Amino acid sequence: MNEPTIKRHIARLLNAKRGEEGVREIWNALESIGGNDVINIAQEYRVTTFLFYKIKHLGLEGKLQPETLRILSLKYQKGVARNVVIRHLLKDIIRSLNQRGIKAIILKGAINFFENIYENWNLRSMEDLDILVKEEDFPAARQCMQTAGLQYIGGQIPRDLSEDFEGRNIPVDMHYLPVPEKHIKLFDMESFWSNTMCVEMDGIKTHIPCPTDQIYHKFIHDVIRHQGLINFHIQDLCDFAMTSQYYRERIDWEEILHRVRKNDIESLFKLHCWQIKRSLGTELPQPINDLSDNSNTYYEKWYDQLSECPEWLESASERLMAILIKGGNIFSHLRNSFNILVKESSLNESRELLLSLYNIKGGKLLLPFIRIIHLFRILFLHIMIIAYLTKQRLSTSK
Repeated sequence: MNEPTIKRHIARLLNAKRGEEGVREIWNALESIGGNDVINIAQEYRVTTFLFYKIKHLGLEGKLQPETLRILSLKYQKGVARNVVIRHLLKDIIRSLNQRGIKAIILKGAINFFENIYENWNLRSMEDLDILVKEEDFPAARQCMQTAGLQYIGGQIPRDLSEDFEGRNIPVDMHYLPVPEKHIKLFDMESFWSNTMCVEMDGIKTHIPCPTDQIYHKFIHDVIRHQGLINFHIQDLCDFAMTSQYYRERIDWEEILHRVRKNDIESLFKLHCWQIKRSLGTELPQPINDLSDNSNTYYEKWYDQLSECPEWLESASERLMAILIKGGNIFSHLRNSFNILVKESSLNESRELLLSLYNIKGGKLLLPFIRIIHLFRILFLHIMIIAYLTKQRLSTSK
């Protein structure tokens, strides 16, 4: 059984309800895979803690092999312990920022410390903390981080990503922007800041994005920035579904549809919705749940072909999917190909990212040359992936 299929079975179990039809079928599929493979994939995609909780909640704990139970139980305890450390560190950071009167927005997974989106704050694993502050507050916020016991460890791509700190073995990213600068035109930052919600954790107050912005930000972060079109992360899909269920009527789906249409990313959003429905087996809220049979068939066709590509062609397969799902005539395909392969991947890519990608420090004068190299690298990968798909199609037609 290939990795995408195993991921989909794990995702289905994470979204299952006690007593729901199909749970036994999902569990039988996971049992046939083997405990080690399931644990390894759950660990890779950071859902081990949530998976063990779900197994216990669904009454499946007794069906685990003793060794699998021992390993999962240990990883669950380590995951909970890490979240306890992260929670205490976040409280120290917020307390320090509040004392200086700096408004901060908590992004992504850490929101679960304030809102029980995952039923309790132990279940959503986190590799780091993402905190957004306004650019003019950065000098004072940097001091607040140090007051909270963090050490500055670098800011290789400060405008696109963050300034990075670490304390208690927890990376902390302090952001100027919620997404890399080349994608910031997809946001109305004034609205993003003004619509935040004030939340509280153990008496300490801070801010998180409003429910609509939480959904929209996660989509931009996971699909637009990281191009998670084929090699999806189970946790990303769970975040979307859990946030949708938790806030229910508080999310303005019409506003989200307006934004994705306005920014010409509706096709990517629809593919993301299809991926969630396909992987989690869940019905999404109206009006985003409406995908035609033709769309489903089209997505299924290309997803199945591109998901089987060799790992070294992974980035090319994600870009190719982004081109294909936009549809249109031959001129639309040419325009989309230019925008994704040339404009986005080479011309608009940040200087800092390109220099870091090719391990060049400084080197501003080399940047035009690096962009040319990067462009040819991208084009070569796409020639290879088209050749691969053509070969696969010819071999299956015999």
